[in-house]
Amino acid sequence: MHRYAHDELDHNQAPPSGPRRMFAGGGITPARHALNPILLDAPVVSADGSRASVFLTPVSAAIERSLPLIIAGGSGVFLLAAFVASRMGAPSPLSNLLVLCAFATAAIPAVSSVWESLQAWRVDIDALMLLGAGLAAIIGSPMEGALLLFLFALSGALEEYSLDRTQAAIVSLHNLMPTEAIVLTESGTAKVSLKRVAAGQRVLVRPDDKVPLDGTVVEGDSSVNESAITGESVPRDKSVGDRVFAGTTNLQGRLVVEVTKTATDSTLARILQLVTEARHQRAGVQRLIDRIGPTYSVLVVVASVSTGLLLHFAGSVDGNESVRRAIALLIVCSPCALVIATPVAYLSAIAAAARRGVLIKGGVYLETLARVHAIVFDKTGTLTTGRVKLSRVATHDGVSEEEALRLAGALEASSSHPLANAVMAELAQRRLEPYATTELHNVAGQSMRAKSKGHDVWIGRPRLAIERIDEEHRAMFEEWVGDAHRAGQAASGLVIDGLPNLLVFEDHVRATTAGTLGRLRANGMRRIEMLTGDHEQVARTIAEQLGIDGYRANLLPEEKLTAAEALRSEYGHIVMVGDGVNDAPALASADVGIAIGSIGADVALEAADIVLMNDSLEGVAWVHAHARRTAGIVRQNLTLAIGVIAVLSGFAVAGRIPLPLAVVGHEGSTVLVALNALRLLRSTPAERGEA
Repeated sequence: MHRYAHDELDHNQAPPSGPRRMFAGGGITPARHALNPILLDAPVVSADGSRASVFLTPVSAAIERSLPLIIAGGSGVFLLAAFVASRMGAPSPLSNLLVLCAFATAAIPAVSSVWESLQAWRVDIDALMLLGAGLAAIIGSPMEGALLLFLFALSGALEEYSLDRTQAAIVSLHNLMPTEAIVLTESGTAKVSLKRVAAGQRVLVRPDDKVPLDGTVVEGDSSVNESAITGESVPRDKSVGDRVFAGTTNLQGRLVVEVTKTATDSTLARILQLVTEARHQRAGVQRLIDRIGPTYSVLVVVASVSTGLLLHFAGSVDGNESVRRAIALLIVCSPCALVIATPVAYLSAIAAAARRGVLIKGGVYLETLARVHAIVFDKTGTLTTGRVKLSRVATHDGVSEEEALRLAGALEASSSHPLANAVMAELAQRRLEPYATTELHNVAGQSMRAKSKGHDVWIGRPRLAIERIDEEHRAMFEEWVGDAHRAGQAASGLVIDGLPNLLVFEDHVRATTAGTLGRLRANGMRRIEMLTGDHEQVARTIAEQLGIDGYRANLLPEEKLTAAEALRSEYGHIVMVGDGVNDAPALASADVGIAIGSIGADVALEAADIVLMNDSLEGVAWVHAHARRTAGIVRQNLTLAIGVIAVLSGFAVAGRIPLPLAVVGHEGSTVLVALNALRLLRSTPAERGEA
């Protein structure tokens, strides 16, 4: 009931007919039951932003989901009737007809799969099962052959039922996507399909409505539940100027939102696209099984035939018994459990993470994260809150704080850097307007320079400011900077016509940082380092406070990338954790990049391998523990699958196991593997950070 198929299925086309669909991704992959790619059977967001379904109607969807169980049940009824008829002395033609019906009913899906596989010159597990059942019938044991196919079909139906739970966790993301928006027009309001709403239009979001598209609140106050995307249970207050995201729920007040992204570009649509694409990023062990699968199936057939011939001609086993043993070997060596051991675990893990607001772009990143022992953190906005506050302004004689702030604001108004935001927030609090600028020049991550109110104004890193300050004032400036850094505070130099001024900022360590780092160490992380653009003294203060193993300071954005690559060469593999904006190059270059607090951050969605949609650093420790648990369950599954094959094959060759018991053992291991993987849908105390 598995097929080895290549990834040729379009995302928006319906799956092949019949109860088995392709698990796309290349190589040996289980088509059996619900192991189709994440979201393949779920509603999808079409190119125009509307929601479509691969099923025509809910009724047809329900029938398709139930089809494996219907087929297995029908075969079982015929098989039971045949058994009862034979026991009651019914005529042989009637018993044989009932057995034939049971055989044919259970064989329908396998025949369809085998026909497609043979056309592509592949041998799959369905072929092995069909071959085993057919040989049993040929040697005069049609009841055993029918029982083989019945148990095979029943096992598949049970897998489909259990694995629907994994799919449902991801499908729920699609259900968040609204299909219509209430657009404000000159004549009133109108319900409009999402695909017809353009950026710049204004939409009305009533209480209990889902936000239809990403946008900015231009009218109203309310609380918005973002838990479906971020995993955070506490609603966020929204007022004029705040961002809202498609798929979140407005709880109280009426909001008017100006659309900033169309349906195809919204944060939720991008998340759905990335989750759908996650199936292509396959774990290493899964890729290995994919490569050896087709060859393994052929070897099973060759080994079974060779064993039967050897037992007959070189031993004391008669013809029928040697064939029975060969059939039993064929059945128990079929790699059903082995094939699904890895993908079902990683699909379950990705589904569980998605429910917590953690976007994982593929099993390969979970696999890598589980074995990495060195992690690197950005400081501002990652280890610290990122909510930087301007605490002090040191000015040269003749320049007032107000004047310095308005000149600084003139340059910082066009920047999104946390320090720039702090300057603008202080201006807003004091109800001051920044001055206008001309001849603005920006060196990313270093400095900005412009003309404002007749002054030549420069703002940037203190160490770069020295060369722009008159020599007689440099010592005073350096003393200011030293005082700030010794206090663990960040600073920006503000040079006005060659005279020094200094902006001093405070940023507090997150309350959860120390606990998160402790949990990472407890889960096997051996080395924790920090990269920051801040001064050496500031970095040292934070590192000592948190017990971080090492740090690198005074780094420009491009230097963070170089530092991350140097750490990787030193430790083999590293995890990089950042805020997803300034750290994008380092996130992309690391073996695993984790971006936190990245709802709506396109750069993070592109650069990072794992995205924490909420602003909680605790998610880093959770996903690390989750990755290690997933790796453990994959090992358990592989051990179980290989162990069952090894033990049962020995019994099969020795003639110690009848065909029905061989089928039960083989199919039982397949179901156990699936159920074991589904445990990943529930968090353990270690993942939750409990003792």
